[in-house]
Amino acid sequence: MAKKQDFQSKVQKQSKLGNVCPTCDDTYSYIKMVDAMKSEKSGHWKFGSRNVKVCKCNEKEVYS
Repeated sequence: MAKKQDFQSKVQKQSKLGNVCPTCDDTYSYIKMVDAMKSEKSGHWKFGSRNVKVCKCNEKEVYS
């Protein structure tokens, strides 16, 4: 049977992997941002996606 994982063990695992923000000591969460841009050449809309790290420091800039 598998060991039940709680929130504290998840945070400790993230801090060991180095996914912790150096300024606020919060673990990063990853979100997928989708940007819509109009092509100058064809005039059609294109969608570009990228993964962004979000923590308490930059969540206002990312979500606004």
